Amino acid sequence: MKTIVRSIFTLSAFTFLERLLGFVFKIYLSRELGATLLGIYQVAFSFFMVLLTLTTSGIPLIVSKRTAKCRAEKSDLCEEYTISTAALILGVTISIGIIVAIVLLRGLIAQMFADPLSMTLVLLMLPSLLFSSVYSAFRGNLWGRQKYTIVSILELIEQICRIVICILLFVFGFDKIMSTALSMSLACLISASACVAVYIKHGGRLMSPKGEIKPLIKSSTPVTLSRAASSLIASLTSIAVPFILMGLGKSNSEAMYIYGYSVGMALPLLYIPLTFVGSMAFVMIPTLSRAVAVKNDSSVKMQISRAISVAIVLGGIFIPVFAAIGTDIGVFLYDNADAGKFLAFSAWLMVPIAVENITSSMMNSLELELKALINYIIGSIALFAFIFISGKRFTIELLAVGMGISFTLSSALNIIAMRKIAKFKLDFLFAALKTAALIAPAFFVVKWLYAILPLPALFRIAISAAVGVLFMTAGCFLFGTLKIEYFFNKKEKRVNNA
Repeated sequence: MKTIVRSIFTLSAFTFLERLLGFVFKIYLSRELGATLLGIYQVAFSFFMVLLTLTTSGIPLIVSKRTAKCRAEKSDLCEEYTISTAALILGVTISIGIIVAIVLLRGLIAQMFADPLSMTLVLLMLPSLLFSSVYSAFRGNLWGRQKYTIVSILELIEQICRIVICILLFVFGFDKIMSTALSMSLACLISASACVAVYIKHGGRLMSPKGEIKPLIKSSTPVTLSRAASSLIASLTSIAVPFILMGLGKSNSEAMYIYGYSVGMALPLLYIPLTFVGSMAFVMIPTLSRAVAVKNDSSVKMQISRAISVAIVLGGIFIPVFAAIGTDIGVFLYDNADAGKFLAFSAWLMVPIAVENITSSMMNSLELELKALINYIIGSIALFAFIFISGKRFTIELLAVGMGISFTLSSALNIIAMRKIAKFKLDFLFAALKTAALIAPAFFVVKWLYAILPLPALFRIAISAAVGVLFMTAGCFLFGTLKIEYFFNKKEKRVNNA
């Protein structure tokens, strides 16, 4: 059987490739659409993500956990197909209901957006809900069976299809912002079809969902609400920030420009280095769920403690690079210095983002979905309270500060909740302090190296960034915040094979 680490590295490789393609595509879109249109699209996309979360977020997670539990307990394998069928019926029903509701209420909803074009984009993306509900039902089964490579390939296919379709629509002269939205629906159709084919090929089938739909609703609702809360906060922020900026004297186009370069261009860059953290969260849900199911307390404690430490370190490793040459990265990638300045200012957000990501995933594995939802809501309240307190002094940089406060608070509450169940060590606090101590010297190394290299911008950025990351990584290994046994551990392998 593959070890957790091998699965994480395999998944990370695919996820990195997927995000790299998405990153390049984002740069392409940013240059084709410009910051203002990108801001309009980002508002529509944030609202659409709330709908998508309500449709699919909790279902695949519960299906994967139930599938993993069935196999760990060597239960009747037919049960996992019953669960998948129930997930399919539930997801399709919810998605159709949401699509009908949005179409009927489109006039009222459009009034929420600073620019009415956002509503048109939402309508073009709506079919994705139906296709994604089909995809998520069968993806959950493959995920629970630890078919990580297959799932990663399917998601990579979706990303590639979206890029190709969007570029083709551009080439043939279709409206660019409309094509951007439409390409999502078409790509989701292709990935859903591929997922159905793979599910059937690996022995999957449809069975009577009798007795499974109500339990699935009960189990998935807390997860869905938790994920929906996250998407809803992002959507409310995307709607509120342009209006706040307009209330402070900015025009509609100026407000959309500011939101576009910050949230549309800069913030996505912060998530790219966190690919490994996302992969770790993806793999840990079934493995941690399995350890909980067989009551392997030592494995539960070790997985939680190490995961938080690694999340902190991986987030911290890239802070010096973005902080030191973020402005230059923004100019090189987007030809937008404002995006680069916001990237440099927000670099520290990678740590709270990484920790919140991994702790919320582990909360789901420990059956603490509702508590995770409450913790996230508390953090979100802190975000909006901070924005409200800022008043007329509000700037887009203060949005980043508020986000950091929100992620940190919800992460802390998650850790407190998990420690009540698993008394894991607080080693991650020392990892945080040691990583923080390395950031300043790494920052000056990157800054100095970028300044003295007599090379084109691409090579200066690449070399400076690589040296900065290597400096931080070497320091983390030297200080013991990263250890070789985290990645090659025989004891961990025995646990997984138990």
